[in-house]
Amino acid sequence: MTKLLTSILLFCTTLLLAQIEPDSSKKFSVDFGGSFGVFSPFKESSKGFPNDKNQLGSNGVTFLQLNYKEHYFAKLQFGQTTVSYKSIQVSNGFNSVIDSKANSTTVGINLGYQYKIKHWQPFVMIGSGTSFIDSPKTSLIDENTISYTTKSGNYLYLSGSAGVNYVFNRYFIVSIEGQASTIPTAPSGSDTHLSGMSMQLGLKSYLFSF
Repeated sequence: MTKLLTSILLFCTTLLLAQIEPDSSKKFSVDFGGSFGVFSPFKESSKGFPNDKNQLGSNGVTFLQLNYKEHYFAKLQFGQTTVSYKSIQVSNGFNSVIDSKANSTTVGINLGYQYKIKHWQPFVMIGSGTSFIDSPKTSLIDENTISYTTKSGNYLYLSGSAGVNYVFNRYFIVSIEGQASTIPTAPSGSDTHLSGMSMQLGLKSYLFSF
């Protein structure tokens, strides 16, 4: 009876391990994850703003990552950056001041390379996509009227990143990543500060192979 139970236990354990261990014959695998971090814009607010400071913003990303073999990957990501927006409108000797937030929602694809050294896995990647920007805006309608609105638009988004994963197991991977991003087609004179550097902490997990 003991031998039978032992045999059943070994058989079940073997089946479980077969499901957990990756199938090396399959070239593609998919991960799901997300990250959040601190964003620092490249430039400060418009000149003349009282008590001007280059304030930090925040960003977050959700992604699906397609891995080819061990080293190459493509990442479809959805992210949002929020950062301080400041503007001054002068009319008839009065200063109209906006001190608010600007938001950028991005959809993009990154291509990258990763190399695993024991539990550590350094990586680099570059990407592009579309950035949907919502920012406050003031405009002088006439000498007695200033209009406050929200300006929306979509623009080209470019990014480059380098970082490292720490692989506890294929279902629990922690990462730290430094990223530089820019919106080169943003209107000239834009004061939304959505081009900059960010440092992000991330988490991802294996989904399936094929």
